[in-house]
Amino acid sequence: MRRAIVTVGLGFGDEGKGATVDFLCRHHGADLVVRYSGGSQAGHNVQLPDGRRHTFSQFGAGTLAGVSTYLAAPVVLHPTALVREAAHLAEQGVADPFGTLTVHPRCLVSTWLHQAANQLRELARGDARHGSCGHGIGETRSYWLQHGDDAVFAHDLRDPVALREKLELLRQRFLLDMDKLAGKLPRPAGAGAPTLAEYDLLGITADGLAEPLLEVGTLLQFAADLPDHTTAVYEGAQGVLLDEWFGFHPYTTWSTVTAHHAVELVVRSGAEEVCVLGLTRAYTTRHGAGPLPSYEEPLTASIRDEGNPWNRWQGSLRAGWLDLVLLRYAARVCAPIDNLVVSCLDHLDGKDAQVCIGYDRCEELPLPAGPDLAHQERLTSLLEEAVAICLPPTKDSLLAMVGEIAPVALVAHGPTHLDRDCMPLRFRKRVRTAPSVENRR
Repeated sequence: MRRAIVTVGLGFGDEGKGATVDFLCRHHGADLVVRYSGGSQAGHNVQLPDGRRHTFSQFGAGTLAGVSTYLAAPVVLHPTALVREAAHLAEQGVADPFGTLTVHPRCLVSTWLHQAANQLRELARGDARHGSCGHGIGETRSYWLQHGDDAVFAHDLRDPVALREKLELLRQRFLLDMDKLAGKLPRPAGAGAPTLAEYDLLGITADGLAEPLLEVGTLLQFAADLPDHTTAVYEGAQGVLLDEWFGFHPYTTWSTVTAHHAVELVVRSGAEEVCVLGLTRAYTTRHGAGPLPSYEEPLTASIRDEGNPWNRWQGSLRAGWLDLVLLRYAARVCAPIDNLVVSCLDHLDGKDAQVCIGYDRCEELPLPAGPDLAHQERLTSLLEEAVAICLPPTKDSLLAMVGEIAPVALVAHGPTHLDRDCMPLRFRKRVRTAPSVENRR
């Protein structure tokens, strides 16, 4: 019998996806991890009881548990970052990292040009930055949406002629696009931010871009279908509150990060049982710009999160009390959620914890009826002005409040797979279609 366990973050990212996937692989004997969304901006932390630690970016977070990875077509590949990650995994004892990885040939590829465009656009926004990670994920998808098969795909990394032709076309379009930003970038750079000149855009060549990409192409193995497996853990990226259509515009990602793509893959795989797990911390976090109604400066200052350091594009991780309004909204976006995972309960030890049960302006956030970024922008304005109404819970009552949304099946009170309490998961039989918006309203 083929089983599927789908993980999806119900926050703004940083919900504990890496440690949860590592645990699920070990506890349920998984033989495949499927990355089904996002790209190299993922930072999924796994720490082993012996002290080894890795932040998973593109390899599946079950790699240290000996489980292979499949990158599905919706994933955006960052080849040079993939090599760096493989090198660190080798240092952690993984004998042949690339031997554990299979890639869909139609994965989009984020190149240096996409990454530079992403970073320069973010710099040009000044104080109105969107909180991008700077990995070029949005630029890569935007280029594909505009230019179709002119985009660089994973299979092009094995075709020198096609790759160079695509990169030259991309380079010319990129220079025309970046010319519009020439007068908007800081001169000179402030706080270490680069100027347009420091990127040396006129000196880049298609051959120079192609060489390292072709080297990575020789290391990859491709497959259009999922490898044979019995139990697959589907590893999400980022969080539902950053989704391109359900997140709070404009502080969103350029991809679908709900469970949608995972459910499509589960259906195609012929899985007979599936469990969709929604993940949250015991408090709410946000890395990057955008509203966080339950934000607490003392809580933020007290959180020590080694896996989420300051970075030049998003700044520092912000923390607020667990926001049930946002959690309920995210769960409705992904409905049906079979079980919930609550991580980082140990981070609340010794603190007078609170839970946000509502806002002064509303108790629930309405889902959009369809693609409607204006609706999502109105929600952003509401969140920016909302005052969180909080109550002090015990740990048991906090879990009980979360359990009203869906049964809590996994609780984490430490960083390793040994620091987790697990109840039986609720599996559903024979999933056939992805849930519709109407089913969630």
